[in-house]
Amino acid sequence: MVGMKILTLVENTVQKLGLIAEHGLSILISAPDGNVLFDTGQGQALAPNAKQLGIDLRSVSAIVLSHGHRDHTGGLAPLLEETGSMPVFAHPSAFSHKYSNRNGELRAIGVPWSMEALERGGMEMRVCSGPVEVAPGILATGPIPRVTDFEQIPAHFLADSPEGLGLVHDLLEDDQAVILDQHSMAPVVVLGCSHSGIVNTLLYAAILTGSKRFSLVIGGTHLMDADETRLEKTLDSLRQFKIMRIAPCHCTGLRGQLALYDMFGGAFLANTTGNRIECTGEEGLP
Repeated sequence: MVGMKILTLVENTVQKLGLIAEHGLSILISAPDGNVLFDTGQGQALAPNAKQLGIDLRSVSAIVLSHGHRDHTGGLAPLLEETGSMPVFAHPSAFSHKYSNRNGELRAIGVPWSMEALERGGMEMRVCSGPVEVAPGILATGPIPRVTDFEQIPAHFLADSPEGLGLVHDLLEDDQAVILDQHSMAPVVVLGCSHSGIVNTLLYAAILTGSKRFSLVIGGTHLMDADETRLEKTLDSLRQFKIMRIAPCHCTGLRGQLALYDMFGGAFLANTTGNRIECTGEEGLP
């Protein structure tokens, strides 16, 4: 059965010799009809890791940005220098000026380059204002509806007001995921940071695919700052889905990882830089 291969090129941790870890995420999706890169990390690890793993980044047919934080977009400009002209699927607000304000320390955390500079460098912007097919069977979700009452955007995320009135709470409308729906297997959901919430994301994936069974859920869940109430409600809500394998990483945090491991047991995969996961369909079908 022809399936897909998912390779984590950049993640916060590494266990394999010769690879680099950095706080960020980049996942390569290899499908029968093309290779799609989901996020680009901060920019220091993507190219050397790809070379070490024998991946020619020029084989990538499209890039999807999960959102506009630099730990997911910092490798974009160097990548475009290597690949040349490339379609990049993102929500327009991914390129707004974004900041984090923790304990009174304001830091710029947005895309390190303007949209105009990236377009001069070869980015062919593909606007994700709704679900967009990136390649056959590979869907960028666009903005994710927020329906739960416990998955809120922390107040320390800020952005420039569109009206030029200073900084406002960034609701991260640009947050999106990627769904792999090949019909030969239950869908796969690839998460960037799940700023919309992992439960909201999976609920939307269920609407888009017509399935609450997922052969794999992989990526960041942004549970690292979740309080006990949010963590408990998240775990309880995840029980409505049939998740065959789960590989949380990046912004999940140790407590979130442990909670998900306790819940999923043998279906839990520790995902680090260099991990390869094959999705054949056998693990996701009844």
